[in-house]
Amino acid sequence: MDVESVFSLVKVPSQSPLTIWRWSVKNDRKVLNLIKQYHPQGGLDKAAILVLNLLGIGHYLVRQHAERVALLAREVARQLKWDDKAVFFAGIFHDIGKLTVAPHLFDGREITAEEYAHVKQHAIAGFRALRDLYLMTALCAGLHHAMYQKGYGLTIADFPKGLSLRTIKKILEISTLVAICDDIDATLSRKTSLKDGTQAGLSLEGRLAQKFPDDTNIVRLALEVARAKQ
Repeated sequence: MDVESVFSLVKVPSQSPLTIWRWSVKNDRKVLNLIKQYHPQGGLDKAAILVLNLLGIGHYLVRQHAERVALLAREVARQLKWDDKAVFFAGIFHDIGKLTVAPHLFDGREITAEEYAHVKQHAIAGFRALRDLYLMTALCAGLHHAMYQKGYGLTIADFPKGLSLRTIKKILEISTLVAICDDIDATLSRKTSLKDGTQAGLSLEGRLAQKFPDDTNIVRLALEVARAKQ
């Protein structure tokens, strides 16, 4: 009997650790299957598996988050008729820079302002780790926290010369979608207070509207997809 068959016989609360682990196994399998199906050029598929494995060793909560963001962003991209492959891999790699940050800063406890300043460096670190191999994915990793007010990471000045306006537009669109999905997943799974500068006490919809005032249609669709998965 396989793992899923065993778990189907166990009755547990919908949000128990056992259920969360079960869904994590399903996400792992779905993500790995999609990586193989997409089979991107340049070895991006092998790099994605390597990064997920590394995250799984010391940053398992970050791995789970990256997989959920990738799956959510991919589904939204498909409904928008965007490049879902590029969006999916941007989601996989968006937090690669957290490999440079101590795992205990993501264990669910409240962190200090000094620790948060260190965590924020992961966006630039992700860009630097990927830029010589996968430039578009690297830019998305560096930009996904810079796509909203009071964000951080790369700026438009960090774009290399020679990129077409069409490519820059695509990178910014993908980065925005990943940023929205990142925020949604982090909020829905969060046990600590927010530190993104938004007004305290706002609903998730209100926070996203405040952070992404020019992308309300994407926010609405991403929320619909995310809640349908719950």
